[in-house]
Amino acid sequence: MQIEFHMAPLFAVARVSGELDLSSAAKFRSLIDQELRKSGVPNVVVNLKNLSFIDSTGLGVLLGRHKAVKSWGGKFILTDVPPKIMSMLEMAGLMRVLETTRTEQDAIRLIEACGYVSQEEASTNE
Repeated sequence: MQIEFHMAPLFAVARVSGELDLSSAAKFRSLIDQELRKSGVPNVVVNLKNLSFIDSTGLGVLLGRHKAVKSWGGKFILTDVPPKIMSMLEMAGLMRVLETTRTEQDAIRLIEACGYVSQEEASTNE
């Protein structure tokens, strides 16, 4: 599994490729958390366009990051989800919990429309 990050003031985009499974889930969790701490952005867009496989451990790490980002006051949005991966999310019942958009741009527009601020801006406004 590989992750390419793009940072913006309100969000991080993580473009995931390869397999998200038992052997890569801890790396995914660690990299996402590290980038969020470093950047201070509250929102994460996870582009799964090039994800070829996900197992139950991978599903669990997506759910865990969703819960963590939500607890920090942000949004965790999956985008460009391949049909095979979408099927796994649906079978696991995660589509009732996880937010998805068709494209990365749709996710970015959604975040911008919600008017989120970065953790740095929030702390200076207190």
